[in-house]
Amino acid sequence: MLLLALAATAAVNADADSVPLRPASQDAVEAAAPRSAEGPPRPAPSVTGAPPPPAPHLLGDWGGLRTALEERGVTPTLQYIAMPAWNVSGGTRKRVEYAAQFQVGASADLGRIAGIEGGSLQVLVTNRHGRNLTATAGLEVLQNPQAIFGAGQIWRLSQLFYRQRLGKAELKLGRMSIGEDFGTAPCFFESLYFCGIVPGHVTPDYWYNPPVSVWGARVRVEDGLGYTQVGLYERNPTNLREDRGFYLGTSGQTGALIPLERGFVVRLGGDARRTGTYKFGVWHDTSRSTDLVRDTGGGHAALSGLPLARQRGRWGAYFVARQQLTAAREDGSGVVNVFLSGTLTDARTNLIRSIAVAGATWSGIIPGRPRDEIGLAIGRTRINPRLTRVQGLQRDAGLTDRTPQRAEWAAELAYSIVVDPAFSLRPNLQLYRHPGGRSDRSTVTVLGLGAFATF
Repeated sequence: MLLLALAATAAVNADADSVPLRPASQDAVEAAAPRSAEGPPRPAPSVTGAPPPPAPHLLGDWGGLRTALEERGVTPTLQYIAMPAWNVSGGTRKRVEYAAQFQVGASADLGRIAGIEGGSLQVLVTNRHGRNLTATAGLEVLQNPQAIFGAGQIWRLSQLFYRQRLGKAELKLGRMSIGEDFGTAPCFFESLYFCGIVPGHVTPDYWYNPPVSVWGARVRVEDGLGYTQVGLYERNPTNLREDRGFYLGTSGQTGALIPLERGFVVRLGGDARRTGTYKFGVWHDTSRSTDLVRDTGGGHAALSGLPLARQRGRWGAYFVARQQLTAAREDGSGVVNVFLSGTLTDARTNLIRSIAVAGATWSGIIPGRPRDEIGLAIGRTRINPRLTRVQGLQRDAGLTDRTPQRAEWAAELAYSIVVDPAFSLRPNLQLYRHPGGRSDRSTVTVLGLGAFATF
């Protein structure tokens, strides 16, 4: 109904003066896949400096409807992502599982529609469905092989916000996720290790990635070096529930999450075709939270049996770096991108203390396939050492025979086949060493296939 209302309003105001709608960053568009979607991942690789491909829509112009809407200031979105996966080794049983996401939405240029220069309204609804290979195959890995799985198998209102551009500043208010603006990264790979918003991978209980939305506000100011942005978001764990996909109230709110990010844009040799982004961020959660191991008396709850201690406030920090090293040739081939990211979480409360990933992608390695890309990434997740020590004490006391959790390693090799500018397939091979951070567990090997379509 909202889409129809936007279209009708646009038709009435077709002659209004307009200002081009500020596009979302490529990071934001590509960061959609994990518990996340500020817009779905790219349907085909984006190659900086390459000539633009044909309009990326499998259904074309929708019989002229798409063009008619866009001319009136309404840009519709209709996308589908699928991530089947099969564990060929590791886990408790062999399984093939399918997880997917469907999104429909629209962005309205209020300059054209209502004469509000620099203003826009965006709505996005997401449906996730399928099954989680980690659970059904007993993989016990720390990051899901299917990044698209999470936040319940339901329909959710992922975005309903107003955005206003004021010179070099931008204000965003409404229903949104933290991860669509802060700590964003591209989503070329299928494993959650290497796909999308970095902090939300290790703090999913309070850093909300798409498709989960909360009430929030974000202010971003650009300068000669890059940008600075700060946000204020509702901290409400009830928004994760499957019966609150379209809940717009504030019942259950426990506090606020406040992220701050500084971003730098770097052009190698001053060449805009070799642009990189470097993001550094911190956050603070004002809610009361439970200590990971300490009890109310200051001892170890796992040994004393006392309740875990609680206190207000927790923090974290992250960085995300991505640099294009080579400019695209005329056909889009020859582009090499490298990336590095890491997150450090609150030592008092978080199961995962840190995660770090690095990798690279290269386009056009096969003659005649200039926009295909190959990518390789490796990552490490470290369990909180406080928990590792307690697990060691439990084992020494004869309370368990399980090996203490320490760190998990992961790697993925993926190849993106651009079947059409609006449709790509990404077969991939994933490896997980020491699943769950336990050195006595066998390596998990997963074969995956990402499919990305824009209609």
